[in-house]
Amino acid sequence: MKTIHLLKRLERLPLFTENDIAKLTNKGPKYVRTLLYRINKEGLIRRIEKGKYTTHHNEMIFASYITKPSYLSLWTAFRYYNMTQQQPFNIFIMSPVSKKPVKVGDTEIKFSKTKHMFGYIKERYADFDIFIADREKAIIDALLFRLPLEDVFEAITSETRFEKLAEYAKRTKNISLIKRLGYMLHKKTGNSYGLKALDNNWILLDYLGKKKGKKERNWKIIINAEL
Repeated sequence: MKTIHLLKRLERLPLFTENDIAKLTNKGPKYVRTLLYRINKEGLIRRIEKGKYTTHHNEMIFASYITKPSYLSLWTAFRYYNMTQQQPFNIFIMSPVSKKPVKVGDTEIKFSKTKHMFGYIKERYADFDIFIADREKAIIDALLFRLPLEDVFEAITSETRFEKLAEYAKRTKNISLIKRLGYMLHKKTGNSYGLKALDNNWILLDYLGKKKGKKERNWKIIINAEL
């Protein structure tokens, strides 16, 4: 198979491996490794990490394929859904296993280990399927991984499905998260959607803020930040 025809086939894949090349060319490992070395050196493909390559320059296309299962979330999802005005320089991925960041050009793809592998969807993006948190799970992940609270509060909008957001919070069984989100939802909408304080331990509203503030007894929260 001519290189140009092979590259056309590879363009249909978000990410490919030596095994994919072997199937397309019907050649053995030695030929495949030599071919990959050559076309990579010529700049026709990009090496993402050992054994994984792509023809694409948009990291959103292939980032959720580097490790499986995984999905885009945090700032990446916030920006995708226009839930923030900030423009993240990196790509943020959730996965059930630990993984070191992957540097691709000027972009770093960062992986966060989570046991909460739910609330993500397959989305069509640039003619490819990508895996990304839905709006509600992006908010939950942001609380779990302690994004600035004011940015999380801003991300809760009229497009948020509040009942689903509350159900996701309960599913985490994270009492501090449930308290913070319940308070935030009540402040924003006047409704806590079934969330309530599940113990009598006091927590800070803003996990990154000062240690003192007014006490909100219904939620057992120390209000150390203005939303």
